[in-house]
Amino acid sequence: MSEQPSTTPNSRDTPEELLASVAALRRHTRITRHAYWLPLLLFGVLMAGAAPLYVESVESPDLRVSQDNPALTGLGGDFLERSAALGWYWLVALIGGYLLSLGWYRWHGARVGVQTPTRAYVIAGLVGTLVGLVLPIVLRFLLLNAATVISNGTSWATTPLLGISNRGMLPHLVIAMGLLVLARLERSRGLTVVAVAYAAAVILVNIYFQTADFESGDLNRYSFMLAALLPAPILLVGGSIALFTTGKRSA
Repeated sequence: MSEQPSTTPNSRDTPEELLASVAALRRHTRITRHAYWLPLLLFGVLMAGAAPLYVESVESPDLRVSQDNPALTGLGGDFLERSAALGWYWLVALIGGYLLSLGWYRWHGARVGVQTPTRAYVIAGLVGTLVGLVLPIVLRFLLLNAATVISNGTSWATTPLLGISNRGMLPHLVIAMGLLVLARLERSRGLTVVAVAYAAAVILVNIYFQTADFESGDLNRYSFMLAALLPAPILLVGGSIALFTTGKRSA
């Protein structure tokens, strides 16, 4: 073990030295409690695990009409062939991922003696998952069944959100929301950079699909899978760097 510089104030320190010691102790405590590498790697792996469900069985898939899937599969995206299976996958993966993250933070806090309060992070993730189940139903109603004035007035928001939902990428937004909350709780610039970059990647991917004028044959059976996987490396790389940095500090 390498020796760590002492940050404990003593009675012979000047006021300036005491303030510096307290500030250094706070920084050390904040760094010690950081444990966000696991949620980053976990959700990156869960995204990669969902990849086969985004693959279509035909080479040039046409965009499908809404499928009559159970309400609990709303996270799966109605444009996708395996939308019901994908919806069940993400329902279990999101709930399990956030609860596993909670358990991880409690274990890590007990081990190092200081813990990041993660209740708001878990609540954000679970509420986001619930919203992801209900949102497609609300969006379709506003777009298709509401009065023309309401439908036209809200189309600027409902159309892109419904596109994200139909491509099975609402779970990506749920993950992004949770990571942004966690970055605030961790007070970590590194996690903030990763969370913002990941959220931006998800939004840019969907803007591309929303604005591209696809012709017949432009899409192939892997198009939706690639769209879903493009943000995943940000989580995997960010989590790997955080894990390496944590291991280096504890060495």
